[in-house]
Amino acid sequence: MRGLQACDTQLRFRQADPPRLLELQIEPWGALHPDCIPVETPPPCQTCGRFGLSRPDAPILAAASLPRDVDLFRVGNFATMIIGTERLQDAVSRLSLDGITFAELPTR
Repeated sequence: MRGLQACDTQLRFRQADPPRLLELQIEPWGALHPDCIPVETPPPCQTCGRFGLSRPDAPILAAASLPRDVDLFRVGNFATMIIGTERLQDAVSRLSLDGITFAELPTR
């Protein structure tokens, strides 16, 4: 997978030989297409860039904003949405991982 970074967790264990746990650092890239953002929506937060709105029913990604060199990223202006490429979907399928749902998203 391209662009995945694993970081040590900041967890503390009471046992003598604790397991080494890692978490993925999923960077914000890309953006929702402006057609997904209602006209009456206030401007995004000056600090984090997030909008105060819920996930669109039919999200569309802004094609020009999408990264070409990573396989997993968060949408920059909607950071709770995680996007994976077809490469990631193939790897998940090959490894028989469960609990992950994929849906193809349109771009403009």
